[in-house]
Amino acid sequence: MPKTSSEELEQLQIEELKASALERQQTRRERANRAAMTTQALASNEARQKDIQSRCYHKKGGKGVQMLFQGNDSDYSLIKHTLSHGAMIVICGRCARVWEKPARLPKTATAEEKAAYRLQLEEFQWAINAPTDNEPSGTNLFEIVRYDETAA
Repeated sequence: MPKTSSEELEQLQIEELKASALERQQTRRERANRAAMTTQALASNEARQKDIQSRCYHKKGGKGVQMLFQGNDSDYSLIKHTLSHGAMIVICGRCARVWEKPARLPKTATAEEKAAYRLQLEEFQWAINAPTDNEPSGTNLFEIVRYDETAA
């Protein structure tokens, strides 16, 4: 028995709904794959940058590829920059590593947090005191002071 036009119409609508559902699933899969690939690429780039920064001597001078991150000058290739709110950061001109003063610890900080804070502070102090002939940059436009429960 031949299908009536209403049965054919229902069948076409069902096929269209199935096709659009499959298309939405495919779009979701593609979006998830793109997000995973982007996350993987960002993690890979961050790991590569950390590796470069760990091998950098932060010194000026040197010629050729083998001296790219070593340098042989007595001065360091560091730029001391004061941000608009008064905080100072130090940036390596070779590997783009950034040192900044660590955030204050809360009064309830654990021993591990205090040890990590001291290590970060020591690295920041080294970067500030490292000899360089670069001129400091930046300005102090405004200052933000927070009065919360922090350890002095």
